[in-house]
Amino acid sequence: MELERICRLLKQRGEQIIVKKNSVETYHELDEDYYRLERERLKNSEQWHYFYVRSKKEKVVEKEHLASFSDEREGARIFYLWTMRSHYRQKYIWKIHEYLRDTDYDISPDVATTERAVAVLSKLHIPRHLYSFENEQKPDSINLEIDWDSGRSFYIDLNGKRHRETLIRPKSIAVSIAFDRVLMLYLFYQEQDALFQSNEIQNLFNEQERLVFL
Repeated sequence: MELERICRLLKQRGEQIIVKKNSVETYHELDEDYYRLERERLKNSEQWHYFYVRSKKEKVVEKEHLASFSDEREGARIFYLWTMRSHYRQKYIWKIHEYLRDTDYDISPDVATTERAVAVLSKLHIPRHLYSFENEQKPDSINLEIDWDSGRSFYIDLNGKRHRETLIRPKSIAVSIAFDRVLMLYLFYQEQDALFQSNEIQNLFNEQERLVFL
């Protein structure tokens, strides 16, 4: 089953998950929020629902419905990608920010510049085609639109359509957000290539699944 494969892969990557009879959850302590993929058994079929669960005192929870899937494969792939998104942010991107803090390459939201961001991306060997910080729109890349004191970022798909467009923010904040998104897009492709080459997946992730990472 696809869900069993996904759970195995997450455990191999050091992610703790909670597996129940009809659901799987991201690991959480008592009173912590978490994500859940839950199976609903119907008369002649089943559906899978993806929830964000807010835990409250007195064992009361609120479930925010995020998506529904007609088969296990779709739901399992989204759960995997969302969990790995959090994994990479905590164990890769945040560590980069921490390492660069108070250096000449600090890209924290209060001091980030395009020059610093491009320099760090170059040092990390991130392919240049994955981003544009010069108001030049590229397909399948993170684009940053800026003027002298503000900016916003977004992802452009292969058809030239914008996705995940942020609000206009002060320039340093916009640059820092765009930097993180470039890293996530790069990590997405690294993850996809590793899974495909090891025959863990036979079909590449689609656009909806790619946007989960961003």
